[in-house]
Amino acid sequence: MKQYIFFALISIAMSSCIPGGGTAPTMKPVDTSKNLTKIAIGSCCNQVLNMSIFRNVASQNPDLYIAMGDNMYADYLDGDPSAWIQTQYDLLKKDFSFSNLVATVPSIATWDDHDYGKNNAGAEYPYKLISKDKFLNFWNVPSTSDRRTHDGIYTSYMFGDAAHQVQIIMLDCRTFLNVIGPEPITPTTDTSKTILGAAQWAWLKQELQKPAKVRIVVSSSQMCIEKNGWEGWPNYPHEIEKFFKTVKDANAENVFVVSGDVHYSEFSKRTKAGQYPIYDFTSSGLTHTENAAAPNIYRIGTAFVALSFGLINIDWNATPIQVKLDICNFNGTVAKSHTISMDELKF
Repeated sequence: MKQYIFFALISIAMSSCIPGGGTAPTMKPVDTSKNLTKIAIGSCCNQVLNMSIFRNVASQNPDLYIAMGDNMYADYLDGDPSAWIQTQYDLLKKDFSFSNLVATVPSIATWDDHDYGKNNAGAEYPYKLISKDKFLNFWNVPSTSDRRTHDGIYTSYMFGDAAHQVQIIMLDCRTFLNVIGPEPITPTTDTSKTILGAAQWAWLKQELQKPAKVRIVVSSSQMCIEKNGWEGWPNYPHEIEKFFKTVKDANAENVFVVSGDVHYSEFSKRTKAGQYPIYDFTSSGLTHTENAAAPNIYRIGTAFVALSFGLINIDWNATPIQVKLDICNFNGTVAKSHTISMDELKF
């Protein structure tokens, strides 16, 4: 995404001589029986830059960390990238701040283009199975996981007891993506072009039919923004319409989106007639940021253009349930907040 890729390629190339063990870091197991009250989120971590922000993520004592993509940068220009990708994962694993976070906080992940293997790549990427294998092994995805048996890495989790059910739906916005052109990207009018692909769309509808008190859809690409020439759901306007329709057809309430990719953080809100609004909490820029945020008519307030991570705080004692979204700066201080009442996310 954007011009940062050129710097990333140079930086990674300079560090590729560091040897790697080829094993996953020690990770705290995910316990889906736990009632979640605080979830940390983040994206866009270049493994050759300063990753000490992860110490401040860990200091928040979240119940769960969601890595939303570009969790490391492994862009490769030519040939089989297997050894290259492994080396970059090993660099991430060797960082004390990151390794301490995932050893103490249960973590789940999806990917975006840079840990997929190539800037803005999609279904056409020839090494996506290699990337998938490296991803699943690094994040300690069990051999029994559905992610091991279907195309792509999409999956879902249901946390907590019946009174505190949090559904986390992890989309795969790379494996099935029909790339429509170089940046600046012009939105397509071809409704056959897809982000998620037919199988993932069918799966998503089934997931949304499950009961849950809070539903978090994790999309590595921003969804509820205006078109701006960069990657994002607005380049496929029919796919945004399909997302709203899928939510409505499934009668799925309490849905909001979290996203990454853009190297700044913001809150966005889009509303379709006859439906409740969809909020999109973008948390991006763990190790690097843009100079300025892109225009966004759906933005709530102003964007935060600095190193950051996000927190999702669920107040189960409130009636109705309240979800407070926090953009935290490098030190963990809350820079911007927005609270969603679950009674707003009803049909």
